[in-house]
Amino acid sequence: MAELRRTTARIALAAVAFLIVGAALLAGPALTLGDQDHVAMVSAMRDGSGFYGLIAGIVPAGAFAGRLVPLPTLAVVESSVGVLTLTILLCAVLASLLLVGWNRLGELFTHLPARLTAGLLLLGGSSVGALLTIVEPHAGWTALLVAWSLLLRRRDRWVEAVALGAAATTIDPAALPFVMVMAAAAMHEGEASEAGGWLLAAVLGLATWIAHRAALSNLAIASVGIGAPSPPIDLAAAAFLPGMPAWLSAASWMLAVLGWFSVRDPLATRVAVTTAIGVLLALLPGMQSAATLTIVLLPLGLMFAVDAIASLIRQASSRRRITVTRVAR
Repeated sequence: MAELRRTTARIALAAVAFLIVGAALLAGPALTLGDQDHVAMVSAMRDGSGFYGLIAGIVPAGAFAGRLVPLPTLAVVESSVGVLTLTILLCAVLASLLLVGWNRLGELFTHLPARLTAGLLLLGGSSVGALLTIVEPHAGWTALLVAWSLLLRRRDRWVEAVALGAAATTIDPAALPFVMVMAAAAMHEGEASEAGGWLLAAVLGLATWIAHRAALSNLAIASVGIGAPSPPIDLAAAAFLPGMPAWLSAASWMLAVLGWFSVRDPLATRVAVTTAIGVLLALLPGMQSAATLTIVLLPLGLMFAVDAIASLIRQASSRRRITVTRVAR
């Protein structure tokens, strides 16, 4: 972090404290995650039922309350493979994510101890993503693909990252802000070809969502299930530190987000902006899963936050130096 004036550092520290305490106070009761409607759908589809036939029967009865009626992609894939195959696929995604992440961490952390600590935090974030695929499958798989895409993306290697982003948009429309952020960042860096690739991924996601909406309209079903949605900060906190008190999870989540905002790095910028836009999108009915788009990488922000706060404290507590010059006559 660049050197700041003492007054500026104190204001920044006060703002950080305000945001962290505010997140803790805004957190409601601990939220228990779980999408049993999706589990029931996949089970019924394995027995031969069709996706939209099931939707026509369970959504009017209150299924997917407060959520978007999900795209069929994930349910079709899960119903077509066995549990063992799906577990192997999840392990392969996690292994690839960790391998790519370890190589990418070498660019952010030059010292081995710091890199090892960051690796452990990435492992923790990957574990959070894996757990999320079990309790909130759409949000979990989207978060894993988004993290993998972010870590894989380089100026000379973006095709694979775009493909992963496109796959995420066909699972959950909440991934659309991510590909748009990546497109905007590529345009800002003058990478026209890469920006075009991300825009194509967004078009694919939008086309999938429009086709889904058309199918729901034919069934006279709204795209958002009935019922009250969960607040975005509660969902993000429950996913970030599962099983911990809501206020602690929310405060830790906010600290991690601020940590990513404190770093000047293309990856950090993309993570921070995607997180912020995702939280704002999560305020819309049914789009709560956007709050967990970057949940896999957020734990790394805790390292950046500790360094940034320590630097702010040093600058805020520093005393002005006065140089006295004696002139001999």
